[in-house]
Amino acid sequence: MFVPLDNLEEWKAQTLGALRKTIDRRSFVRRGLQTLGGALMAGTLLRLFSGSRVLADVPAESMKTVKTGTFFFPRLKFDVLQGRTSWDIYPLADVHLRRQLRKLTNINASEEPVVVSLDDFESLRRYPFVFATDELHFKFSDKEEQNLREFLQRGGFVYGDDCVLGSTGVFFFLDYRKMMNKIYPDNPMRRVPEDHELYHCYFDFPKGLPFLQGQDLGSWATFDRNTGRILTLVTPTDLHCGWTGRFWGPELNLASLKMGINIIIYYLSH
Repeated sequence: MFVPLDNLEEWKAQTLGALRKTIDRRSFVRRGLQTLGGALMAGTLLRLFSGSRVLADVPAESMKTVKTGTFFFPRLKFDVLQGRTSWDIYPLADVHLRRQLRKLTNINASEEPVVVSLDDFESLRRYPFVFATDELHFKFSDKEEQNLREFLQRGGFVYGDDCVLGSTGVFFFLDYRKMMNKIYPDNPMRRVPEDHELYHCYFDFPKGLPFLQGQDLGSWATFDRNTGRILTLVTPTDLHCGWTGRFWGPELNLASLKMGINIIIYYLSH
């Protein structure tokens, strides 16, 4: 199912309406945390990324969710400077996040892998939320910058995460901020404060963005000047690699998944 951006508000209303009909926000959060707590106590984190097994063995009755408009989590394809395609690194991470989104929320998230090209606006406009990552420097073409500007103006949302090269090389993060400040010269990206709802809308992160590797600089966003809504978000701490479950312990891997879900919940509620 494709969702043109022209129908974005109707699609979001359907999704959130179903969520709010089932449980209010407080019990929504509580249920998610209880599920995670049960998973930790039962030791099921050891099976977090083993085939079809997911974060917790949720009772069958909790799986009877309302089917709503489908949420896609597409990967964004774009030009790179280093002459190789690193925008598509670790696709398995996206798979794991989509599974946990379906398991721990009432969102009807598609498990279908989708790639959209920033060079093709007609393809891009079908997906109101897209994810971008890279580990080295990149540069958008003039056409890609124009398409991105149009996409954001229509209500689209881009989440970018730096696939950190080594321990401190946040090249994607720095280039993304530079590129967004070029698109919005009078509205530069700013650090998201720790008390912002992005960190508390579903799971609670009192200290802000989880730090896995790279540089502990928090998340940065371009905010709409009229509403304060986040238009696009970028993080320098390699949350995406945390979704794979390969590189850190259960605590950090779990935190990265929870933060990824928060970002999606924030978008859907705004």
